[in-house]
Amino acid sequence: MPSLPTHQGPNQLFQAQQAKIAFNLAHVDAVVYLVDAADKERFAESKKELDALLADDSLATVPFLILGNKIDIPYAASEEELRYYLGLSNFTTGKGNVNLADSNVRPLEIFMCSVVRKMGYGEGFKWMSQYIK
Repeated sequence: MPSLPTHQGPNQLFQAQQAKIAFNLAHVDAVVYLVDAADKERFAESKKELDALLADDSLATVPFLILGNKIDIPYAASEEELRYYLGLSNFTTGKGNVNLADSNVRPLEIFMCSVVRKMGYGEGFKWMSQYIK
């Protein structure tokens, strides 16, 4: 599954490259969206990018795993805080085995993790795997 770079930072070269890249989203099985939970100043930017992906019709049935990374940093956002700032307070579908087969609900959930400490993301990928056809 291809990764979708959506980060627009101050690096002008990256922004120019991003503008030139065209993704064929019709063949995407799932989206993993990584948020720096310790960089609260960029939550609005992250929400804007996430909203654009969620609004893409070609991704309407694709499961979304949102990983709040860097929970090993003391001032990182909590899961509830991240959920709030991303505007997902009433839109996540639940952790564990949630049967969504007979619904039009897109699987979407937030898992907090620390890539450096190798924790949290495994549960997220396990959750996502139940929805990939």
